[in-house]
Amino acid sequence: MFDAVVLAGGGKGEPLTDREGVSNKAFIKIHGRPMLGYILNALAESDLIEKIVVVGPDKELAELLEEGYRFTPVSEEESMLANAAAGLKAVKQERLCLMLTADIPLIGREAIEGFLKLCAPFDGDFYYPILTRECCRKRFPQMKRTYVRLRDGSFTGGNIALLRPEWFARSYPRLDLFVAYRKKPLKLFRILPASFIFKFLLNILTVAELESYLSRMMQARAHAVPCDFVEIGTDVDKISDLELVRQALK
Repeated sequence: MFDAVVLAGGGKGEPLTDREGVSNKAFIKIHGRPMLGYILNALAESDLIEKIVVVGPDKELAELLEEGYRFTPVSEEESMLANAAAGLKAVKQERLCLMLTADIPLIGREAIEGFLKLCAPFDGDFYYPILTRECCRKRFPQMKRTYVRLRDGSFTGGNIALLRPEWFARSYPRLDLFVAYRKKPLKLFRILPASFIFKFLLNILTVAELESYLSRMMQARAHAVPCDFVEIGTDVDKISDLELVRQALK
């Protein structure tokens, strides 16, 4: 069994939320149901998920509880990483926890359980799904995504991860540094090995090498998990994404 933490905090004004009349995209209505509701239903249907924790705005989470959704609410913090830390404090520390963002409404029980089973035998600290360009374009050819070119192919990441809460707490300062530098390539390169940068720029870095580098830098047993559950990477960031998802869920 696993616990699950859904990150639904950090609402901010953007064209998508402005058009839909909400302050947080997790609560955009899709066919009468909030986007977050689709994720909560998928988790509740899974026999592998025990406790569900949602980190988000108090008022909106209270309203969802009144509507009958089953989860433990946790008040949002000032950043995504702080939200993750707050959510993980509410689950069992000794076992792996599934973490999801609140903007992947196409996810269902099959994708959740399929990803979890691919992580077996569960001896790592951090598992992250990677999807090929081919499988994403086959399902949603019109959706724009960011891909990373490796020797093994072109990949994009998913919006879920399986991680060990006690490792996350221990590694918080290091993770905070990575998040702070994620949009500052020059600073990020200073903390990465020269061999990693060289291979990445030449597109000769392999998935196995990426795992090895990340494990050393994050002081974790990190695993990339190849899968074809496109739903876990179909997040709603733009108006065009929302229209695609509404059509898919029609």
